[in-house]
Amino acid sequence: MVKTWIIIIGIIAVCLLLCFLLAIANFSGERFMEKYEKMNGIDANTNLSPLEFINYVLGKFFGCKMEIVQISNIAGDAYSKGKLFLSGNTLHLRTLASYTIIAHEMGHAMQDKTGNKLKRLALLRKLGRVLGRLMMPSIIAGIILLFFGQTLFIVGCTLIALGILIFILALIIKLMTISIEKDASNNAMKFLAEIFEDDQLKVCKKFLNDARLTYWAEFLRIILGWTGASRKGKLFNLIR
Repeated sequence: MVKTWIIIIGIIAVCLLLCFLLAIANFSGERFMEKYEKMNGIDANTNLSPLEFINYVLGKFFGCKMEIVQISNIAGDAYSKGKLFLSGNTLHLRTLASYTIIAHEMGHAMQDKTGNKLKRLALLRKLGRVLGRLMMPSIIAGIILLFFGQTLFIVGCTLIALGILIFILALIIKLMTISIEKDASNNAMKFLAEIFEDDQLKVCKKFLNDARLTYWAEFLRIILGWTGASRKGKLFNLIR
């Protein structure tokens, strides 16, 4: 009787955990956009405009200029190969959202300056996008070959193993991305500390944590795709 209750409680706990993880996987994007809209309504307590903030950080931490490209996609801000891609909102609105996003993307620029993290990740993504096309065909072909004699059985197992390894590579890349995003956010907090007091810094840090949760959501969508209750995730999609 006791064992039965333990099993029942265990099943309930697993179901609750699964529901919690599915909620993160499916709704973190919407939650982040709500936080973004809220942050976009909070005025930043600084005399520097967003562009002046960029130049200030560049002068103090980089000692160089950086090309800034204005884009139309709201919340599509990114850093790539020495360029900052920033939306009109980010460049012109003096809100906490603008400064936090700028600081985060410049955090990636600092990674590019001090190491090869971004370059290694980019290479792995390119490799992953090539191998990703082979994952499902390898698994399907492997399963079919399992039923055609001992020799083909071994080939089938090899193909299935290849598909599984490609899937594991996708998960490793997702985890690397999360680590890189966290490091960029740490850099961002150093930049923001130059112009904000503790009260606004806490709000910025919370916003960065909410943004990072969207990367965990992508990771969980890959893991939980088998349930059919999670949005479809891309194995090797580009992540800002």
